[in-house]
Amino acid sequence: NKRIDGIAWIHDRSPSHSAMKGPSYHVSPKRALVCLVFCMAGAVQSLNLGRIFSRRARRATQLQDLILSRRTINDFESKLPSNWETSLQSAIEAATYAPNHKRTEPWRFHLLGTKSIQRVCELNAKLVAQAKGEAAGEKKLKRWLAMPGWLVVTCRSEVESQAGMDIPMSLEREDYAACCCAVQNLCLSLHAQGLGTKWTTGPVNFDPDFAQAAGLPSDEYVVGTIWFGTPASQPKPPPKKLARDDVFIRHE
Repeated sequence: NKRIDGIAWIHDRSPSHSAMKGPSYHVSPKRALVCLVFCMAGAVQSLNLGRIFSRRARRATQLQDLILSRRTINDFESKLPSNWETSLQSAIEAATYAPNHKRTEPWRFHLLGTKSIQRVCELNAKLVAQAKGEAAGEKKLKRWLAMPGWLVVTCRSEVESQAGMDIPMSLEREDYAACCCAVQNLCLSLHAQGLGTKWTTGPVNFDPDFAQAAGLPSDEYVVGTIWFGTPASQPKPPPKKLARDDVFIRHE
């Protein structure tokens, strides 16, 4: 017997093989079965790897399509869908997985109720009326009250830090950037679940009376208000001023 590459082979020296140019080798049935099992395992592993790569490719395509198809929604259906709270909670969970350099988790999400919405809308109408007249204020009030879902996103400010947004490495700048990433995650998650969003950062959000109208704590500042609901229509993508190659710069 010989062992070649870890397999026992039997050298057949029977007379029937004497006329052959070289010796004949036969693998034992047990070893042949082992080889077959290993070959089948390798084939299965290769097939599984192929499926994994295929799933990853599909997920990558789905994510790309999701990002490219998200739009700012200006017109919503008047009522929220029956499962909107579940969708919102799922989106908020996704928001909390945004990049957060200092791991401060500064984001807060305030879901406004009927009374809070009314106060915010009236405050905004007052500001618009002061700038553009009573008719414009009334028109804005009517439109804002028609928005189905209201979520105010805030950033919790650290009292200990006084560096300010002007300092590149300040905690304030890091936290604000993290909250902006959280808003993007939130909007994408809602979009994936069939709900549209509009991230508003109008003057009312930063008015001194906004926090009281919305019921916000004093140690948080507003990142923006998110209107959400079922889109009444899907806007077409706006034309881009710059192409990909205009903003993608290679360096040696």
